[in-house]
Amino acid sequence: MKPDPGHVEVTALRDYVETVAELLRVEPAASWSEPGSPATAYIALAARHAGRFLMLQWAADSGWCLAVEPDGGEAPSVLVRWPEPARPRPAVVARRVHEALTEAASHAKGSTHEPDSR
Repeated sequence: MKPDPGHVEVTALRDYVETVAELLRVEPAASWSEPGSPATAYIALAARHAGRFLMLQWAADSGWCLAVEPDGGEAPSVLVRWPEPARPRPAVVARRVHEALTEAASHAKGSTHEPDSR
């Protein structure tokens, strides 16, 4: 019996998303992927912004974004988008997320990233 032709794509997408999650120290159970048109993925993050959890979302046609988890029927509030390339290496995604979280944390502490005028 031959495997379903879409099985390779489904497995590759799942492995890709789980590798990104692993690099972000997120258990695979906190992520999912859905093949389709467009294929999509989601990774729940333990980090918070304004008291709400953050999420990482991906779509084949728009790339990755870091967003605030929605409350009820609202749409996720996107903090950062990385549309290009649409499917970068997992290490690139993890680096971008770490950089965005570091920058958000420094802004939350009052840093303006302006040069010292002394």
